Amino acid sequence: MSANKPYDLTTIYAISDNNPEFLEKLLLVFTDAIGNDIAAIKVAADNNDWPEVGQLAHKIKPSLSHFGITSLTDIVRGLEHNSGTDPSYLKAMVIQLDNVMNNVLMGLKEEFPVVFK
Repeated sequence: MSANKPYDLTTIYAISDNNPEFLEKLLLVFTDAIGNDIAAIKVAADNNDWPEVGQLAHKIKPSLSHFGITSLTDIVRGLEHNSGTDPSYLKAMVIQLDNVMNNVLMGLKEEFPVVFK
């Protein structure tokens, strides 16, 4: 992962076998799905539905791993296993997750403008 990018696409390039069309599909599916999942996590957190937050956090782990978003590993793990954790702390973690993912999505859109036109 480069110092100025919150993601590392090494695994994605390997999965796509450097096929530009497949890479484009991976990027589009990721940005769409992760955007929906982050929105759902925020709604669940606003409703103090921590079991749902945990399930959604578990769901996004593989995608974050494939896209090399290692800065969120501890946050997602904390959200996934949130039993007994202070809700204000969990809400702060959701805000941090949202902020990092906004940076990731913005970075991908800047790096691949043709995909996200």
